Amino acid sequence: MTEFLPLIRSEEISHEGGVTLHLFVPAELSLFAGHFPGLPLLPGVAQIHWAALLGTERLRIETRFTRLLNIKFQKPVLPDTELDLTLNWDATRRQLAFTYTSEAGCHASGKIEFGGKFGGKFGGKLGGNDA
Repeated sequence: MTEFLPLIRSEEISHEGGVTLHLFVPAELSLFAGHFPGLPLLPGVAQIHWAALLGTERLRIETRFTRLLNIKFQKPVLPDTELDLTLNWDATRRQLAFTYTSEAGCHASGKIEFGGKFGGKFGGKLGGNDA
């Protein structure tokens, strides 16, 4: 397990070309350290990064991130949570829609817009530069 990424338990490809990843968010992730003492929550920026990273890998998106749209954080993600991450790519609009859900309901949703071409992956590490 890495310090920053969830465990991917399984994945399902939809008929429309999207994908749903069944994730486990272990309490040992360093992302929980200090966010917040006494009540650890998964940071929203980590959720956005996971959606972008896993979306570009699974759906073969080969353009650069340009902006975020309609980002909503509805329920906190606590340590040791089972989550479903649903990703759908709209090639015409160059937008990756994502939704995090669990038995508790919807945790987060939004769209990530991608633009110009680039020659690499989205960035394999949170908080790091791949330069």
